[in-house]
Amino acid sequence: MFDIVVCSMNNDLMDKNIKVINSVLMNFELDYHIFTFNGCCQKLIDIINDYKKKIYIIDIDDNLDVAFKIRENDFKSIIILISSHNFIDNELLNERLMILDYVRNSKIFLDRLKQDICLSMKIMLKDNIFTFMYNHVLYRIPYGDINYIEKELQIKRCIIHTIEKDYYIVNSINNINDNLVGMFIKTSQSCIINFMNVRNVDCANNLVYFKNGDTTSLITNKMKKIIKEYM
Repeated sequence: MFDIVVCSMNNDLMDKNIKVINSVLMNFELDYHIFTFNGCCQKLIDIINDYKKKIYIIDIDDNLDVAFKIRENDFKSIIILISSHNFIDNELLNERLMILDYVRNSKIFLDRLKQDICLSMKIMLKDNIFTFMYNHVLYRIPYGDINYIEKELQIKRCIIHTIEKDYYIVNSINNINDNLVGMFIKTSQSCIINFMNVRNVDCANNLVYFKNGDTTSLITNKMKKIIKEYM
C-alpha cells in the first residue's frame, strides 16, 4: 500500500492533483491511498511521523510549513511542491527540503505533475525485492530487474524473466500477481509485465518490447490498448 498525501486550500488545485494521481495509477495492480488536507492538523502530523515512505504533494501558497515539518523527521519520502504562482524562493530549492520538483499551475501543469508522479513511483519501487524459494534456494530479485513473468504450459511453474537471466518459481500466475506491488500489469492469463521496463509496444504485431531487448507477445487486445495509452 502506497500513501500519497495532497495538501492544499485551493479546491481546484486539489481536484487536479487527485485526477492526475488516479489517471497514472488506476489501471495498475497497485494498492494506494490518497490523503487530502486543507492545512496542517494532528492527523497529518501522525501520517508524517509514521514509518512509511510516502509521496507528498504540497501547495506552498498556504502550506509551506507542512513541507518543513515533513523534513524534520522524514528524509526518505518524496516531496513535490505546487503553486499557483510563477516564482519560487531559492530557499525552497536547497537541501533543507530536498524536493523532487516545483510545479507551477500553468498550461503544462497536468503533464508535468503526471511525469513527477511516474518518476516518484519509479523511485519508490526501486528498493522493493521479490523473494521466493526454488529447489530449497532463497532468491531475492529487485523489482526493477524483472521484465515479465510467464506461466509455463501444463505445469504449475512460472518463469521470471529479468534483465540478465531467467528464474523459475513454483506458483500460479494469479498468486504471484496478488503478491506483487508496483507497476506490474497482468496482460493475459499467463503473463505479468513490469511496466517500468517497457520500451515500446508494437500493437500491429502484438509485441511488447523491453528496454534490454526482450519481447513478449502474451498480451490481450484489452491490455494492449491500456499499455499503449500509458506509453
